[in-house]
Formats: sequence, structure tokens, C-alpha cells
Amino acid sequence: MAYTETRTDRAGRTVHVGRYRVDGRLRSTRQMASRRDALATARRLEEAGKRGEWVDPAASRITVAEWFDSWQAGRADRAPRTLEAERERFRSLVAPRFGDVPLRQVTHEDVTRWSATMVSPITGEVASAARRRDAMRLLVSLLDAAVDARRLPANPARSASGKVTALPRAPRTKPHRYLTHEQLRRVADAAGAPGTPSRTMVLLTALTGLRWGEVSALTVSDVDPLRARLSVTKAYTRLDDGTLLLGDTKTHARREVPLPAVVAEDVAALMTGRAPGDLLFPGATGAPLRRESFDRSAFRPAVRAAGAAVSILSQIVDAASADGVPADGARLSQAGRSVYDDVLAGRVRRLQSRHGIETTGTCGPETWAVLAELDRPRRDGLTRGQKLSRTRLLATLARTTLAPGAEDFDTLTLHDLRHTAASLAIAGGASVKAVQRLLGHESPVLTLSTYAGLFEDDLDAVGEVMSAGFAAAGPPRPAAAGQRALRAVPS
Repeated sequence: MAYTETRTDRAGRTVHVGRYRVDGRLRSTRQMASRRDALATARRLEEAGKRGEWVDPAASRITVAEWFDSWQAGRADRAPRTLEAERERFRSLVAPRFGDVPLRQVTHEDVTRWSATMVSPITGEVASAARRRDAMRLLVSLLDAAVDARRLPANPARSASGKVTALPRAPRTKPHRYLTHEQLRRVADAAGAPGTPSRTMVLLTALTGLRWGEVSALTVSDVDPLRARLSVTKAYTRLDDGTLLLGDTKTHARREVPLPAVVAEDVAALMTGRAPGDLLFPGATGAPLRRESFDRSAFRPAVRAAGAAVSILSQIVDAASADGVPADGARLSQAGRSVYDDVLAGRVRRLQSRHGIETTGTCGPETWAVLAELDRPRRDGLTRGQKLSRTRLLATLARTTLAPGAEDFDTLTLHDLRHTAASLAIAGGASVKAVQRLLGHESPVLTLSTYAGLFEDDLDAVGEVMSAGFAAAGPPRPAAAGQRALRAVPS
């Protein structure tokens, strides 16, 4: 039961201290001039202890920076990249405002104002919405942990109802880019000749949806040719200082994905002569293949060439025509066409006929070789470096095949190959659950929220099936005069 004690302070004045018990220990309030106030405070704190809401005032004197270090020490089991990102975010955005502030002095108003005005240390201007949102989430988590540790009675970053009202609006994510099967084949062919590691890696990534850290960590023992399965058990993580760490996958879960038959032979060839623990896609020195190296040397040049293949074909064919003028008399633009239409196919067939190539209208390696020769006179005004780049570009395109109907596409990243895998799987009829297992998402909810737009076409099919089923269940209806009879769509 709470009570008070009367004492004399250093100045000789009479003061009162409230005494109360929490967790079996006798504790004291601060010194007060009024005995009534000291007793009321002691009773309030004792009741808070009974409800599990008591906070030791001394525990909340620790600064936010000190608490961050203590909090991170208890998260040593998290991925190194996660801990590194938290340290960077705290150091650059949170610490300048709250690092030296004691936990008990952080107020809701301070957090709200900081969330809207936090400054980027790089630009000196207000940080982007994405950065501010991440920093705010870190501070909320940090203060939530302080509440759980009984260092704060409540999280000042949250409102009275528990909501984080100051969280910046989520930025719009970059739209996903998807390749069709034909475009994927074009990129893979541009990346390397059949059987080469670069071509195999592009195809394997785009047909399985593996993350870069996962595909670069695959070893010979992870491949089961008999069952046509790949075991995804680990992944490489790159830290800001360039260090590569081998650890668990992003979700800390193991999974199996199907080994596509179209790359099975190429994968088997890469396994030949290697030990079970050897990497399937090692770097030039045998060390793990780095993303930036593969992107610079193989993937980016392949995407740049394959994505503009139709336009490049159009430019060279049109320039090599007899008069350089289309049939309608309007001169073609320098940009060329981005779609392999009938007009371009006709010009390709005429070019093939003039050079003794089978007139298929499809631009394969033999036709590209002729186009490379026809392109040489157009390089007179280019520098030596530009001429070399043009030669490499056409050499890359010589490995590809373009057929009527092909389209150019915008540039994309290695991670877009993962999105392509999801797109192709959904287009092939895969369920949400199957796509979730393929990509290694933690739940189908994440899969559906990420690729919801790709499932919208299912609504048309559902409507047709339901309409057909209803029509098939009833008696046949005579066609109305002047109208075509409705025919049930077979399910």
C-alpha cells in the first residue's frame, strides 16, 4: 500500500516522498513539497504496476541513440543487409534530430514535424517520401520496442488510438516491366550463344523467378536433373562496402522450383566436371558472380540491343532500299518502326531476295550479316568509339531472330526478369498459390497484391464460363426474329 515519508532536502526544506511497491520492490517518487501530491503520485504508480503499465523513470533517461544500439544488439539474428540499412537510416535521418534526446522527452508533436521536414544529408533538402517513410517506420519500431521494454508508457510516434498518423504517403512504385516469350528469347540470345552461362542465367532467372542473390548462390548440388528441380536454400547479400555474405534467402525459407526443360541441357553442361559444392554461375576468377559485373558485361548490352532490334532493322533496311522512300511517298523517320509490321516484312523479303537468302521475311543470323555490311557506309560520320559500339551492337543482334509481329520494348533491370517469370506463369494459367511458391513469397496475399493486375483477365473467363453454364442448364431458346441465336460457350 502506498504511503509517504517526510524528509529534509539539502536546503533544509521539508519535502515529501511517495513510497510504493511494483514487482515486489519498494520504490520512491521524486521529492515533492505537498504530501498530498506525493501520496497521489505513489498510488497512481502502484496501480500502474498492477496493470502492467508501470515504467521505471530512470529507464527512460537513456537517449534514443543509446537505445538504438541496445535494440540492434538484440537483433543480431537479422540479415546483415537489414541491420546495415537500419544503421544507415538511423545515422543519416533519425540521429540528427533525436539521437541525443532522452526517450522520455520525445513528443508526438516533435515526431510529426520531423516526419514532414527531415533533411537528406546528401542534398541538404527535404528527403524523398520513400526515405522519410522508411525512417519513420524505423523510429516507430524503435519506440515500440522501448514500450515493450518498459522504458516508455506509450509510443509518442503513435496517436492515442495507436495509429501512426505522421507516416508519409507511400510513393508510387516503379511499374513492373514484363517480357513476352519472344522478347525473352531475344534477350537471352543477345546475352550469349546457346549453352553459354550468360544466356543460361538469363533464361533460368526469367523462367523460375529466382532473385539475383538466389540464382548467383546456386551450386551443383542444388540441381536435381532427375526430378527437374532446383533447391533454393541460400542467397548472397551485398553490403554497402561491397562485401558478399552467404546466408538464408530473403524469407529465411527453403523452397524448390521447377527446372525448365528448355534450359535443362545447358544447366547439365555447366555441371559437368564440377564438384557438388561448386557454384553453378561463378565469376571469372571462380568467386561469386557479382550483379554489377554481369549487368554491365552481359545483361545491359543484351537488353539495349534486343529492345531496339526492330527499330535498328527498320533503319538499315529502309536506308538500303532502292530510293529510300516508302510506297506511299512519305520519307521514313530516322527512328524507324518499333513493330515488325507487314511493310517491314515485305522490305526484308525483297532484301533477302536480292542477296540470295531464302525469302522468309524473318530476320535471322544470315540476314543480320547482310545488314551489318549494308550498315558500314552509314558510319562515315561516326567516331572510332561509335563505330566500335555499332559493330558490337550488330554482332549482338546477329545472334537473335526477328519475325513479323515482334515489338521493341523499354529497358529493364535484372529484377524485372523475376516479374517476367510471374507474368509468364500467370499467363500460362498458374494459380496464385503456385506463383507464390515459385517466387518464394511469404503469403499469397503478397503475390496477389504485387501482381493483381495480371489476374484481371481472369474475370472475363469467369464471366464466360458462368454464362455458358447457366445457358447449358436450361432448355434451348428459339432465336428471335432478326437476331442471331445465342450459343453457349463450352466450359
